[in-house]
Order: sequence, then structure tokens, then C-alpha cells
Amino acid sequence: MKNLRKLLSALLVLFIVLATGCSSKESSSQQSSDDSQGETTEYATTFTYAVGGEPQYLDPAMANDSVTSLVVNQLYFPLFYIGEDGSTQNGACTSYDISEDGLVYTLHLVENNYWSDGQKVTAADYVYGMKHSVGLGAADASYSYFITDYVVNAKEHGENMDDVAAMDDMGIVALDDNTIEITLKEPCPYFISLLPSNTFMPMRSDYAKDHDYTWANDPSVPTNGPFHPVKIDTASEIVMEKNEHFVYADKVTIETLIAKIMPDMDAQLMAFQTGEIDFATSVNSDVTKIYAGQEELYETKSVISYYLNINCYSKTLPALQDVRVRRALQLGVDRSVIVEALDAGDLYYPLYGLVPMGFEGANGDFRQEQDEKDALVYTDKEEAKALLKEAGFDESNPLKLTYYYNQNTMHDTVAEVLKAQLAEVNVEVTLKTAEIRTFFDDRTNGLYDLARNAMSADYMDATNFTDLAATYKQTAALTWGDKKYDEMITAARSMEGTERYEALHEAEEYLVREMAYTLPLFGYKNICLKRAGVEGVIPSPQSNYLLWYVKAPAK
Repeated sequence: MKNLRKLLSALLVLFIVLATGCSSKESSSQQSSDDSQGETTEYATTFTYAVGGEPQYLDPAMANDSVTSLVVNQLYFPLFYIGEDGSTQNGACTSYDISEDGLVYTLHLVENNYWSDGQKVTAADYVYGMKHSVGLGAADASYSYFITDYVVNAKEHGENMDDVAAMDDMGIVALDDNTIEITLKEPCPYFISLLPSNTFMPMRSDYAKDHDYTWANDPSVPTNGPFHPVKIDTASEIVMEKNEHFVYADKVTIETLIAKIMPDMDAQLMAFQTGEIDFATSVNSDVTKIYAGQEELYETKSVISYYLNINCYSKTLPALQDVRVRRALQLGVDRSVIVEALDAGDLYYPLYGLVPMGFEGANGDFRQEQDEKDALVYTDKEEAKALLKEAGFDESNPLKLTYYYNQNTMHDTVAEVLKAQLAEVNVEVTLKTAEIRTFFDDRTNGLYDLARNAMSADYMDATNFTDLAATYKQTAALTWGDKKYDEMITAARSMEGTERYEALHEAEEYLVREMAYTLPLFGYKNICLKRAGVEGVIPSPQSNYLLWYVKAPAK
């Protein structure tokens, strides 16, 4: 029946496309001469893309999820951004110097950088943005730890949620209008890779007040990226217009950029096929078959880990505090079966640790070098049953738990396979779903037994994932990790080269194998649908996209 519904849905979409032909939607266009061919190309001046959920407040410090970032990243010009190959690319920072002791970073900013209201962007605006992030506190600005963990005197200000005016002793200062100086507590070999984060974006002190983020959803707020907002309806659409004062405005073709809010993946597919949107950022893996071999299928490399949160300190289900039970859950899952069920060719791959493929290691890829040596998880259903029996659970007394997730086709498939597989090792799973924002809040607050999670890279270093389980980063509820693990990852920060990678491997081994604090499942590429002829999208391994210089042929 499920397959029949899919077939009928596909036939309906095909009928609509054939019946409507080209979209009747009017689109203004502009011309660009092609000197080499002596021809003129017409480009659309409106570009519409869909995001897979409701963005939260558009304060860059609050943009800690992919859907919000897909909007914020079009509005602000960061110091750096992550390129398609994972490298750190210069944005507003054109060059930088590092002191011999590795503690002081001097960033030199591009000139002629302006806000959308014509006011000059200065180094002080970037400094204010960073300090504003710290002042919001870790509960709201979760990635402020990129500052508080590393910068002199930042941790205390973050813990106290101080006003920006009280942060004069923090190691972030504007030396002049175009120079920022950042002083670290100790050397960090990957610090520059943190700077593409939204936490380091500029803010206007006359709009972004201390401890407030609601200001950002006012469409009159100036921004310094290629676009500025003119309409913000987080339940429907966000409309942006070209910032004529943007430092590289001459490269921006699009006059109006529209972000449609479409949590339903099938709705995005339908909207793409009927011409309502030009770019669908969240689609089912079925599109790999529907658009196989066609230009519209847009696959990009991504560094993503899909794993399960185990509430290891659960008081409602104390059995999860037992490492034998957690290890049994790991051993009871066959990751290759999940990948086969997702049925999307090489889009997905089994994951045998928390850190996905795509990060540098001592001798190649961090994940691969560990797996080749000794995979941290594997499948052994008999061992899983034996461990559960030791813990007091067997066929006559199965372990009963709830698996919590937000619904879409991929998550539904994973949930059903997990339920069936764990039943084979005497674990009775009840499935629970919720709307995405409710689910995220409940997960943050530890209101689950097992919960779906997926993490894409915020910066291109394995610590992006190993840091996730630090107890001091879990501001709402402690669900995994411990003090020993904290010490292991903290010690690795000041190390370099092979020593650092070995320390990170040891920490991941402790987290995943020895303590079984999490259950890795799979990694995957990112897939989107992009209208034929669209150029200039800048993807990143974060599974995010910059639409600054996108060009779309006129319809």
C-alpha cells in the first residue's frame, strides 16, 4: 500500500507538470551579454528556495540549526565562510596574522563594507556581535562556546551573561575600523576554522540590545550581506531584497530572494516540479531515482553524522544508566540494513563512530583510519541479548523504551527499521513523534529515552563532533558524557599533529565503545533539487548553501 501511494503521488506530479508546462508565474529578468558568443543571456531577478522548517529568530547568535542558517547566511557577511571542498575561505576578513606564541590573531577586514542602510561596517560591529553572542548565554546562543572556550576572559562573561559594556577585559578588541585582535587562552591549531560560525557575525549595537534576540525578526533591521529582509513570516516565507551597499553588490544578480517555509519534503518536491520554487533544500531520497542522470538532481559532499541520543542519565528509565544496556542497543542494530532500507544508492553509508567521514586525521580521513584499525561499533545480536540478560532483560521480560523523532520519510524509515531490529534482541520499542520545534526542545531538555539526532559540520575539524558530548555544553539536561571525557577532549585542544589526532581517537573510543554513550547509525551526502541552468550556488560540507551570487535563467 505504501508503495502504491508513492506511485500514485509520482503520477499526480507528472500529470501536473505535463498539464501546466512552464510555470505561469511572472518573473522579471535582466540581461547579461556573453562576449565570447556575441549573445545575450537573460537572468531572472527573483529566486525562490525552500527550507525544511520554521526558522527561529534571525539573530546570528541564535542561528544554531540548519533551517535558520539557510536564511541568516544570506543576510550577513561573515569573516570567513566554508567552501565546497571544506576549506576556510575569506569573507569580510581579507588576511590575518598569528603571533609566534599562537595566542594573538589579528584580522584585517575588507574596506567599503556597508550595512543595507548605507552605514559603514566597522571592526567594532564584528566585535559587538561576538560579545552580544556571549552575553546571550549558552542556553540561547549555543555556539557561543566557540568564543567562551577559547578567548581570554570570555568564559566568565558567558556564565554571568554580562552586558557587552562589561566585557572590556575580554580578548576581543577593535584596533581600528578595519582591524580586529583576538587573544586566546592557549594555542588552538584549528581556531581559524571556527570563524565562519554565525557567532562571529557583525551586529548593530543600535538594534541588537543586550540579552535580546527578538530584534532580528524586524524586517527594517539593516544587514551587511548581499540581501536584507523586507518581510519576515517564519511560518510562511521570508522575502529579501538585494543590498545595494553590499561590498560585492556588482556580483549579485538576484534582486529578490524568497525563502519559502516548507517542512514537508513531498511538498517541496511538488513545488519544485510545478515551478513554484527554484531550489528545494530538503527532499526525500526518492528524488535520486526520479531525477537520476538529470541536471536538476544536485548532490553535494557533506560531513553529517546521523546517530541516536541515548538518555544515559535517565531517571524515568534507569536501565539506560547501565552501560551493558547501552552497548546492547549498539550491537543490536545492523547499520547496513538501514542503509539498504533508505534505498538511495551510495547516498548513505554505515557509520561506525560518532565522527563521520570528511575530516583530516593523522594519516588520511579521521573516520577511515579508525575503522581500518578497529571499528568502534559493530553488529552482534547474540552478544546484545547476552548483555541484556545480564542486566535483567530477556524474551519474557523485554526492555521497553520509546524512540522519539520528528517525521519525514527518511526518519520514518529509520524508525521502523530500528524498531524491528531491536525487537530481535528483546527490546520493545514504542515510536513517538512531534513537530520539529517541539521535538528539538524536548531533546534539548532530555525528555526522551532514545532520540533521533543528526549533526552537520559547523567547522572542519573532528572536534566539532567529539565536543558534542562535553558535559559543560549540555546547559538544559545532562544526557551523555562524563567528567573523564571532558578532561580527554580538553587536553587534546592544545596538542598538535599526530598527538592530537591520537588523543581524539582515544576520546571517541571512550565515548562510543567503552561507555556506549551514543549509537552511531550512518553518514550521508546532501541532496537537493536545483532548476536547470541555475549557477553560482556555494555549497558546503555543512549541508548549507550560500546564494549570494546565484544566477538563474529567466523563466
